[in-house]
Amino acid sequence: MKKQLLLIALSIYPLLTYSQTQQSLSFYAEKCSINVGAAVGSAFYSNYNTNSTYDLIIKRNFNILVPENEMKFAVIEPTQGNFDFSKSDQLVNYAVANRKSLRGHTLCWHSRNPAWIEAGLTNGIANGTFTRTSLMSILKNHITTIVTRYKGKIQHWDVVNEAFNTDGTLRTSIWQQVIGNEYIDSAFVWANRADPAAKLYLNDFSVENYGSAKSNALFNYVKGMKNRNIPINGVGFQCHFIVNNIQYSKIDQNIKAYASIGVEAIITELDIRIKKTDYETDSATQLATQAENYRQMILLCFNNSNCKTIVTWGFTDLYSWIPNFTSNVYDYSLIFDRSYNPKPAYSSMLNELYLGSLSANNSIINDNSTLRVKEIGNKIIINSDMDMIRCQLFDIHGRLLFNSSSSVKEIEITLNKMPLSLIVLRVQLSNEQVVVRKIIKQ
Repeated sequence: MKKQLLLIALSIYPLLTYSQTQQSLSFYAEKCSINVGAAVGSAFYSNYNTNSTYDLIIKRNFNILVPENEMKFAVIEPTQGNFDFSKSDQLVNYAVANRKSLRGHTLCWHSRNPAWIEAGLTNGIANGTFTRTSLMSILKNHITTIVTRYKGKIQHWDVVNEAFNTDGTLRTSIWQQVIGNEYIDSAFVWANRADPAAKLYLNDFSVENYGSAKSNALFNYVKGMKNRNIPINGVGFQCHFIVNNIQYSKIDQNIKAYASIGVEAIITELDIRIKKTDYETDSATQLATQAENYRQMILLCFNNSNCKTIVTWGFTDLYSWIPNFTSNVYDYSLIFDRSYNPKPAYSSMLNELYLGSLSANNSIINDNSTLRVKEIGNKIIINSDMDMIRCQLFDIHGRLLFNSSSSVKEIEITLNKMPLSLIVLRVQLSNEQVVVRKIIKQ
C-alpha cells in the first residue's frame, strides 16, 4: 500500500469580518438550489440602495425577500378600488435590480384589513354591508389587480394567510362569514389566472408538526384542493419557535406527507426566540443552542426535495417583532444581533449551506469501507481501498487549506493549528466518485 506522510503547519487565519466575506448565505444557497431569504419591514425603506450595513446584509445573504406588511390589504388598498403601490413597487424594483426572488405576502387574511372592509363587521359578525357577490367581486379585484401588476416579478404568493383555528376548524373572518369556506378556493383560482407561472401557497402558524389537529386539518384541506383541481403549489410553515423546543422529526414527517400528494412545504417566517432571563443567565449556551436549531432547520430543507425555501421573519434583532409580541419576555430570535453582527446561528446556517454546496453535484459515499477517516490528536488519517487521486481540506468560507493530487491509498495530515472548529474533507477516488465529509475539531 502506498502511503504519503504530510506535515502541514496551518497558521491561524484571521476570521473575516462580515464586510470582507464574499461567501455568504446566498452564495452557497444558490449552489444548493435553495432559496434562503428574509422578511423586510419599514426599516428597508430608509436603508435600501444606500450601501448601509442593513442594505449590504440583504444584498449578500438573501436570494428571496418578502415584505412584512407592505402588501397587506390595509396598506395596498386603503380605500376601495384605490391602490397604493408606492412601497411594494420599491421592494419589487430593488429585487429585480439585485436579481432576487420575491414572496408576495399576503393577498387574503382575516387581519390587517382596511376600515372600509372591517365596516362589514359589527362586534365580529357580518352586518349586511356586503353581499356574497359584492365581497367576492372586491376580493377578486384586489387579487387580480395586485398579481397582474407583479406578473413575472413575484415568484411566490401567500394567497391566503392563517385560515385555520387551533382545533382545525376554519377561522371566522369576514371572508369566511360572507363568502363561505370556498373563498379560499376562489382566491387561488383568481391568483393563478392573473399569473399562471407564480407559485401559490396557503400559509399558517402552528401547522408544522405532523399529527396536531390544526396540522391535520390543513393537510386534509390542501389534499381536497388538489382533488378539486384548485391550483395550489404549497403550504407555508411559519415556524415561530422557542429555542430548544422544536420537534424536527414531526416537521420532517409532515413535509414528507405533503410530498406524497405533490405539494411543497416551505419555511416562510422562521424565528427562534430566547427567553430574556435565560439569555441573561448564560447567553453563550442559549446562542449555541439557537445556532444548532437553525442548522437543523436548514437540514430539513436539504433532506426534502419539496422544501427548498427557508425565510426568516426579519434578519436583525434590532427590528424583530418578537419583543413587542411577547411583552418583552423573549428576544434575540434572528441571525444578526442589534448591531448587525452575525450570531452563531448565522455561522451554523453558513456551515450547512457550504457543506451542501460541496456535495450538490457530487456522488456522496457514506460507506466507511470505501473511505475511512480517523482523528488521533492533531492528526487526520485518511485511507481507502481505492486510490485517492485528489484530497482537499476547506474551511467554512470555502478557502482551500490543503490540496494533494497524488494517487495514494493513505494520507496522514498533521494539523498544528486549526483555523476554525469545522473543516471539510473532499476526496476524489480513482473511480471518479467524490466523498465529502465534515470534520469537527473539539
